[in-house]
Amino acid sequence: MALLAAAALAMLAFVPPAAAADTTPMDPNPGPAGDFAWKGFNWEKRFWGGAPQYNRLFDAANVGNPDANGYVTMKLTNPTGEAPVGAEFQSTRQGFGYGTYSTTVEKDLSLLQKEVVWGCLFTYDPLAEPGYNEIDLCEASAWGGGASYGESWPVTQGHGYWFDAGRPPGEGNNTIVFDVTASPVTTHRMVWEPGRLTFETYAGKGYVGTLLKRTVLEGSTVPVPAKEQVHFNLWVAGGGGGDPAHVKPESVVIRDFSFTPASITPPASPVSAIKLTATTTTAKGVNTTTLKWTGATGVSVALWINGTKKTVLNTGSFVHKFKGGSTTAYKVCDAGGCSSTLSVVT
Repeated sequence: MALLAAAALAMLAFVPPAAAADTTPMDPNPGPAGDFAWKGFNWEKRFWGGAPQYNRLFDAANVGNPDANGYVTMKLTNPTGEAPVGAEFQSTRQGFGYGTYSTTVEKDLSLLQKEVVWGCLFTYDPLAEPGYNEIDLCEASAWGGGASYGESWPVTQGHGYWFDAGRPPGEGNNTIVFDVTASPVTTHRMVWEPGRLTFETYAGKGYVGTLLKRTVLEGSTVPVPAKEQVHFNLWVAGGGGGDPAHVKPESVVIRDFSFTPASITPPASPVSAIKLTATTTTAKGVNTTTLKWTGATGVSVALWINGTKKTVLNTGSFVHKFKGGSTTAYKVCDAGGCSSTLSVVT
């Protein structure tokens, strides 16, 4: 028994400590279960090959689970030295839509290899046409460093979206490009509204550091919500004057992600210009209420008496005679709206 206990203790000694679970409460709509839960949502690691990686190689092992700090590390590997392997993960939830998206990233982008593309937070729906609902909050690259001459172009970052992926750059997208800085940490925020996108990139954690770039894009080509998912990827672009096969390993740490849906506020009812007043007299048991109104338009108006509609000429006045004491509710409406309800006690 002592030997068994000792063996069990020895085995336990080799069990790695569990990383602290992310404590962010799950969103009411986190998406189906995936490879890991993080920042309130479920996420899937990409294991399948294909675009945009130039050699179509991706590996789920290149995306780490959230660590004890709640950070996710993505790695670009090159095991043979001649065939780099990309990394990508995406939300399992489809259809985020209008709202505020943000992420905090740990990476000095000024050191990014010229062939590498950091696909910072972006939305994507492969079935949405045109443009796949691709909105790029903070994509960064030198895209190979230059054309066939191999010039060393600087790494730049972009705010923008595709509105027709079948058309060439400059015609098929709406993107503002700006130079990266040597900031080791950057924070990015995007507000997606009907017909409007606002992007912000800050140095450091949160929104108290230097605002590096603010971009507002408006118009009818701004994507409308579909079944977009949130993606992050790290990959290699082919051509462009670079040497994609021989890129060295890279890594990016994503510290945070959040999404706050836009507030859905019902449109306010139009304020009617109709003003209604009433005077009442009583004689021999008969009540006479004289209604007067202003501001109504049209030849006739709808006069509501205790919930019963009566169409009358829009003369600005109406006399209602009835017997017995009671409380009577009146309201006058035209095509644009109604007066406030007026209660008359007789």
